Amino acid sequence: MLPDNSMWCAYTPEWNNSYSTITYQTQNFYESNEIDEPMNLMTGIFQAKTSGYYTVTVTAVVGGMLPSKPGDILMEISPVYAQLYVKVNGKLMMNNEKGHLSYLIVKPNVVGELELTLHLSAGDTVQLQTGHVTSYKLSREAYNHRITSIPGGYLEDITFCLVNHEI
Repeated sequence: MLPDNSMWCAYTPEWNNSYSTITYQTQNFYESNEIDEPMNLMTGIFQAKTSGYYTVTVTAVVGGMLPSKPGDILMEISPVYAQLYVKVNGKLMMNNEKGHLSYLIVKPNVVGELELTLHLSAGDTVQLQTGHVTSYKLSREAYNHRITSIPGGYLEDITFCLVNHEI
């Protein structure tokens, strides 16, 4: 039996792949006596070891774009963004009234945050899936109409945590 309020967090500093499950570089767990940790860094999938209520939190930011060279006269570049979804057992959680219950859009200069409370059964899986992630923008010069691809806008500082509650 897990102690009340066991917590697992996974972190990755950067992600630029659209339409993929995020994998992680590090994890932390608190008050967990699990020998086989439920968070798999290589697959990005959390598997509940016990049934109960879990709070899922996600935080992330998007990085900026490389600045133009001094003297360049460029048209304004549209903002960057990223879409994140929480999937349970490989499926998006849907609600007819609100649409996606597990959707987060991450915008420039704001820490994106999402918090959900779910009831999971032992063996259920939870993962963080990207929709679109800006990985480059096209820059257009104002007068000669030359187009250049500028890298940037990636997801950064992604933290995915689950807390098991005894309610």
